[in-house]
Amino acid sequence: MNRKLRVLYHDNCFDGLASAAVFSAFYCGRIMPGAEVEYEGLTHKAGQLIDEGLFGPDENVIVDFKYSASEKLTWWFDHHQSAFLSEADERHFREDTSGRKFHDPDFKSCTKYIASIARDRFGFQEPALNELIHWADIIDGA
Repeated sequence: MNRKLRVLYHDNCFDGLASAAVFSAFYCGRIMPGAEVEYEGLTHKAGQLIDEGLFGPDENVIVDFKYSASEKLTWWFDHHQSAFLSEADERHFREDTSGRKFHDPDFKSCTKYIASIARDRFGFQEPALNELIHWADIIDGA
């Protein structure tokens, strides 16, 4: 039986969707070939935590969206200054030792950030994604 990956991404956002695509390609190409992938778009609501019911039973990633301190979150990538709703969330992130949660507000797009981490830390590159990564960086950086 294949493991399931639940991808939570910033909905109605080109960078969010592109980030979901790039992470999925990386995950299925390097981490868990054959994984069953499910997608769920997230929308910003002031001060609202991410509902625990959105997380799946196996692996869960949030891309291009605020941090969740849920123990069900196994991967996270974001590039926004406003990634943390509270100091407790930021502390939880900084104390994480999984090597699977990443934040860098110096990147213009989360898509390019994920591609950079996948390449530099995990040795994964998919040339078919280069144009998507390029355009996500232009669009989100505008």
